[in-house]
Amino acid sequence: MSGEATGSNQSVGEPSSVTRHGPAGVLGRLFGQFGRPSGLLGHLAGVLMARSTADDQWVVELLDVQPDDRVLEVGFGPGVAVTLLAERARVGFVAGVDPSEVMLRQAVRRNRAAVRAGRVELRLGTVSALPYPDAHFTKACAIHSLYFWPSVEAGLRELHRVLAPGGLLALAVRMQRPQAGRFDPSRYGFTDEQVAAVVATLSLIGFRDVSTQRKAFRGETLAAILARR
Repeated sequence: MSGEATGSNQSVGEPSSVTRHGPAGVLGRLFGQFGRPSGLLGHLAGVLMARSTADDQWVVELLDVQPDDRVLEVGFGPGVAVTLLAERARVGFVAGVDPSEVMLRQAVRRNRAAVRAGRVELRLGTVSALPYPDAHFTKACAIHSLYFWPSVEAGLRELHRVLAPGGLLALAVRMQRPQAGRFDPSRYGFTDEQVAAVVATLSLIGFRDVSTQRKAFRGETLAAILARR
């Protein structure tokens, strides 16, 4: 899913952004559209993201969303996971923030009925300044957006703030396959060291019961990092 555009102030010990060792030139600009989609290329990126739903389904299952849960997604992209979350939180509430106006339009269109009913709220926003009060959500997730956060630590602190005590967080990232082709996103995924750095940062902030799971999808491996507030 889409995420915040990368900045230049990663904290010491944080995993470096995928785009920092990603492709250069025109290919780099194309890959950047998955971080903050804009214009025609951004619209195309959203269409491509919505074609594959298995990873979204896996993360939603790991969250074990209950009918009355209040769930936040950071970097909702075209809104596929929002739909899956809303199907489960039938009497609860699903919210999302994304910095892309293109993704906001696509996600609102995909979830039009739930938005009109007030069960889903989608906003322009970033993980660095979540527009919600303390302890507001029981579950939260970020699927393929962690790569693009300017500061992983700052983003995780914000998620810690808006989660209620005992709330569950799920972060999903693509693992790196250095041998993958230049057009394969797995070539620019997270390393084992970067996943370990996220785990360590979660514990430092005050999350507990931190664990990781991995699963293969379509020739790539995804890692899901789970933690309790």
